[in-house]
Amino acid sequence: MDNVSRFKRDCFTQYLADIRREVPLFPRRYVFPDGNPIRPVLPIQAEPRDVMVIGAFPSARFESRDGKLIPVGDNLSPFGPEEYFDGRQVRIQESAKGLREKYLDPLGLDPQDLWITDIVKVYLYPEKHLANCRSLFPRKTFVNTHRQFPALAWASRGWFLRELETCNPRIVITLGEVCARVVGLDKRSQSMELLDGRVKELEFERSVRVVHLAHPEIRRRDPKWDRRTKTQIARLGPQLRRLV
Repeated sequence: MDNVSRFKRDCFTQYLADIRREVPLFPRRYVFPDGNPIRPVLPIQAEPRDVMVIGAFPSARFESRDGKLIPVGDNLSPFGPEEYFDGRQVRIQESAKGLREKYLDPLGLDPQDLWITDIVKVYLYPEKHLANCRSLFPRKTFVNTHRQFPALAWASRGWFLRELETCNPRIVITLGEVCARVVGLDKRSQSMELLDGRVKELEFERSVRVVHLAHPEIRRRDPKWDRRTKTQIARLGPQLRRLV
């Protein structure tokens, strides 16, 4: 078995047990409302890539029931383009669309040429999804695992290091503050200083070029971050073409 297949197999079977040891409040039985298991969502690339892009955590597939949208299944891959009928309308994977339009296209990067992943490998329930789940499934208990995201991200760093070794990229692009802090072991820098969009070298088993950019969600909510990141990406594009 090659290194890429071995990493995926091991992460798929061992990841949840690993993060539970580090984050005891994470649910012992982690499922979607219908009982389908929530499992690690892993890259689909079959071989290493020169560029690794790391997001926060996967989204999910959703279904409309009684006018309420609930998660019902795992995505097929991190930031993977998906189209499906949710019971009411055709739904697309908005995170995939946003990544391509706001980051990859302006940087001149093709998703097919990248290793795209997340620092936390499983979907996390935020409060906005939990409200619908509790309304439709009043007898079931749901945990706001989104609140545990920073702790889960730090608990996942060992898997990131193994994934970095497996992918062996020339450059790593992180999206969001939590991901940047975990990858760079940086708990002190202010957000503006941390997410500066500049190419820097970090030491792992070897020296790797890393760029920290803002997460798509903060760009959507805050025009200042959107403008700032757009400027950083415009500057970064020509550098990437020289590096990879």
